[in-house]
Amino acid sequence: MEKSRSKAALWLLVIPYIGLLWPPFYNIREPALFGFPFFYWYQLLWVPITAMLTYIAYRSTRHDD
Repeated sequence: MEKSRSKAALWLLVIPYIGLLWPPFYNIREPALFGFPFFYWYQLLWVPITAMLTYIAYRSTRHDD
């Protein structure tokens, strides 16, 4: 069970890759947020999301013996 759980946690690392894989999806100006076009704030939003998913994957696969 532990092995399958850690493998599932590693799949979390694929989410940011998929979210940023196809630039034409987010290469638009609207909706703007605080004056930033969607293109920029969408990518910047992925920075903390990716950090959190990486932390979760790391904690799930770490083996403290």
